[in-house]
Amino acid sequence: QPSQPNPFSFASIQRTTIHPTTMPTTAETAIKNLSRQAGNTTCPNCGTHSKYGFSTICIKFYTFVCNNCKSSHQAISHRCKSVTMSSWEMGEVLKLKRYGNDYARSVWLADAPEVGVGGRP
Repeated sequence: QPSQPNPFSFASIQRTTIHPTTMPTTAETAIKNLSRQAGNTTCPNCGTHSKYGFSTICIKFYTFVCNNCKSSHQAISHRCKSVTMSSWEMGEVLKLKRYGNDYARSVWLADAPEVGVGGRP
């Protein structure tokens, strides 16, 4: 009986081609894409705008925040995670899609004074 080729051999792996269109989207990639959406490029707390999105997410509110506001959130024990340096699960991605910065502005910050007014940074 002829021996079967080992599918895990180096030669077999070399022949394998992965097409970018068929690669699954990872949670990390989805988070990066969400961070660049228009509503998420303005910090909901202070109004700072970032052309390429922010690198930190406040987990308590599922918002993308600037570094100054990240420090403020951490000072009051809110957990923050890095967009690029943390591990993400698809459940967290779904929560970010559902909530995010626009939701925070329309719900939690709806009655707050405008940025720069009434003691708000």
